[in-house]
Amino acid sequence: MAFFGYRLAVTAKLFDRKFVEMLKAHSTLTLPQWRCLAQLGLAERGTVRSLAEGAVVDRAEVSRALARLEAQGIVQRHRNDEDQRSPHFSLTHDGRALYDRLRKPVSEFIGSLVSQVDKRDIEAADRVLWTISKGCFD
Repeated sequence: MAFFGYRLAVTAKLFDRKFVEMLKAHSTLTLPQWRCLAQLGLAERGTVRSLAEGAVVDRAEVSRALARLEAQGIVQRHRNDEDQRSPHFSLTHDGRALYDRLRKPVSEFIGSLVSQVDKRDIEAADRVLWTISKGCFD
């Protein structure tokens, strides 16, 4: 138990590194860009703030990622009538196609990491990680 937090932090770093390698093999996206793309693929629309909160990253990081994605034609900006300073973003047709294309390699990547782990252990780990995540917001 004494090293659990350390092991969790190191595992998260290692996961990010391997994920970036996989991402580079299948796209030109950076990890922050993928995080935005993935959230918009699931939620349809989001603001810089909502995307940053969803990925638990700095708003400036999301803002830079969205600017690059917008310049590449992957996301588009929409006026937010409720808050002019906070536009909504959504995937373009090309962005949706990219998201759909990357879902398979992402799924295969995750599958390869857990291929030797029993399904019940994965479910238990998911519950533990969810509980830890919720505890971080208390």
